[in-house]
Amino acid sequence: MEYGYFTTSPLNSVRVNFGEYMSKMKARDDIHRINGIPDYAFPLDLKLREQLRKIPFFYTISKQIAVHAEARARQLETAQSVMASPTQFPDIFNMARDCAKRLGIGAPNVYITHDQAMNAYTYASDTVTPTIVVTSGIVERLTKGELKCVIGHECGHVHNEHIVYQSVCDVLANLLSGSNAIIQLLSKTNILLFYEWSRAAEVTSDRAGMICADNIQDAINVNKKLAYGSFLNQEDVEINIEEIRAQLNDLSTVASVATEILQTHPSGIRRILASDEFSRCDLLYKWRPDLKKPGMKLQSKEETDAAVSKYIAVLKEDRKEDNQ
Repeated sequence: MEYGYFTTSPLNSVRVNFGEYMSKMKARDDIHRINGIPDYAFPLDLKLREQLRKIPFFYTISKQIAVHAEARARQLETAQSVMASPTQFPDIFNMARDCAKRLGIGAPNVYITHDQAMNAYTYASDTVTPTIVVTSGIVERLTKGELKCVIGHECGHVHNEHIVYQSVCDVLANLLSGSNAIIQLLSKTNILLFYEWSRAAEVTSDRAGMICADNIQDAINVNKKLAYGSFLNQEDVEINIEEIRAQLNDLSTVASVATEILQTHPSGIRRILASDEFSRCDLLYKWRPDLKKPGMKLQSKEETDAAVSKYIAVLKEDRKEDNQ
């Protein structure tokens, strides 16, 4: 049979063995995994997650909550939000595909919802078909490069399988009707442990956002804008890292600790400093050698993690323990 200028199909030379394709994808992913965990993960994230899994029935209950939350959220977002596609918000659609490909997860469905708050969140019970929601407020206030980092951050939650644990955190944080059974399961100590893990998980996912970035500064700018809110139709505000470090010293009071200890996310200035540290980590440029600039002075992941631990720990004793 003839195919235009060809006497045989040009597709005959194309290798379409799915098993071979999956093997190559797994081999590429394994390069950046240690004991099955993404190599960029913040150690405290892993340490606390292991402790949570030791709580009887915790993972089983968490998984079930995640499965139901994902199914319900997908139906709600399909009904009230707009899903990105090649012809509808194509920039956002392509950002999500690019981030998913870089991290090695399934391509997410991304919905844009009407909400002036600067926010993004994810529903997923596995790494195959996650659902990411971004608000109109965050789309309006961020550049395209910064928005890609936000989507990369959400893909990082999927890549690290955070969502199963986060589903319980959402129940606790919002005091939903099903929370009573969970509170009976968890002691006060374990509840505090959960919030501490959630804050550590955000550090891990901020790193994923930076790995997915087109420009490292975009990832740092995201946390700056989340801290001060950004301003529509105005020039970006210059944020001085050294002044942010000075601000952190004011967070050692009893009042600030009491507030932060029950937060699911690190405070804005903590995230800015943590992102700044990772921007100089040699591991980042193993993922993204294309972003490395000549003459950059880099630090090891161990050095980076030690510095970040000091910024993230709410309690002074936690800072000491994390660095032992």
